[in-house]
Amino acid sequence: MTEEIRRAVIQAIAARFQLPVYGQRVPQGAKKPCFTVELKETEQKRLLGRRAARKAVFEVTYYCGEEKAAAAERAEALDGLYETLCIIGREERFAASGMQEERTETGIRFTAEYEYHVMLTEETTERMERLKYNGKEAVGYEEKGNIQQRAAE
Repeated sequence: MTEEIRRAVIQAIAARFQLPVYGQRVPQGAKKPCFTVELKETEQKRLLGRRAARKAVFEVTYYCGEEKAAAAERAEALDGLYETLCIIGREERFAASGMQEERTETGIRFTAEYEYHVMLTEETTERMERLKYNGKEAVGYEEKGNIQQRAAE
C-alpha cells in the first residue's frame, strides 16, 4: 500500500506541474526545475483484532530552475503542492493527514503524511498432537503427577 501511495504522489505532481519527478535523489546532471519524492518514515500501530493503522511520511523536494526567479517560483510550487497532495490517487483515494513545508536555498522541502488502515493476515499455528504413552493417549496430569490415560483411537 505504501508503494501505491508513493506512485500516486509522483503521478499527482507530474500531472500538475509537467516537470521531471524522480523517485529517489536527483541524478547528477538532471534538468532543473524538478521534483524528488522519497519515503522518509513509516509507522504501524496495532488496533483491535487483525486491524492496524499505518502512517507513511513522504518528503517532496522541489529544486528551482533559476536563482533569480526563486521566490516567485517557490511560492507557485508551494501552492501547487498543497493543492495537489491534499487528496491523491485515482482508483483508491488517500487524503493527507498532515502537510508542512520548509524553504531551502535550492527550493522547497515539503512533507506529506498519509494514514490508512490495513487488515493483517491471520496467523495460523499447528496444534500439537496428543501424546501417546504405552499405547494409550495421554489426556493430562493428576495432582500427584500420574498421567491420566485413555485408549488410543
